[in-house]
Amino acid sequence: MTDCKDNSAQQLDDCWNRIGVWSTGRASCPELENVVHCRNCALYSAAGRKVLDRPTSDDYRHEWTERFAIPRQEENCKTQSTLLFRLGDEWLAMQSNCIDEITPLRSIHSLPRTEGTLVKGLVNIRGELKLCVSLGAMLQLDKAREDYIEDREIHERMISLSRGDQSFVFPASEVYGIHHYSEDALQASPTTVSRSKSSFTTGILEWRDRHIGVLDTELVFYALSKDLQ
Repeated sequence: MTDCKDNSAQQLDDCWNRIGVWSTGRASCPELENVVHCRNCALYSAAGRKVLDRPTSDDYRHEWTERFAIPRQEENCKTQSTLLFRLGDEWLAMQSNCIDEITPLRSIHSLPRTEGTLVKGLVNIRGELKLCVSLGAMLQLDKAREDYIEDREIHERMISLSRGDQSFVFPASEVYGIHHYSEDALQASPTTVSRSKSSFTTGILEWRDRHIGVLDTELVFYALSKDLQ
């Protein structure tokens, strides 16, 4: 550092470190009886202004000149907000703006004449009965074949979602939370993805060494509504 800054530092009387509240021994400054704490003292405030008003060194100005001279790189600011969750062995993502609530598992009250459909029954969400559907069945996903033993406890959840006048609830094996990604991070679905699942996804995201299928929200709601007709 330059001599200018060193001289400025040497001229400061840091009484707050010697006899004030930050001293290694007992605070002995008589002004503390009136101001209670050093930060309320006029000397402490004056010292702060002196540090801020000190002349800047040539090295400091040179360093920041170089930083501001670096051309700013254009970044893709278009990002998408999604909720990551697992159904069986499959990790999926859905636009977060259609997610109303995530709750612990609730009792599902079955309905007559719903066999062979996606409808599992009705669930009570904050006093309101909502239709519970099987998103895994719609995507033709198999039951989990892996053992999910991690350093944390895994809880099944229910996800409540709505779009316009449509509202559904579906159970999920696990919920991670909100994840943001840039649009250019979305990859095309590989040919190994099942045809049913692929038809409902807009692409694949790489996340924590996993491949996340990003669901087409419009198509999901359309398919659920069509099955109920």
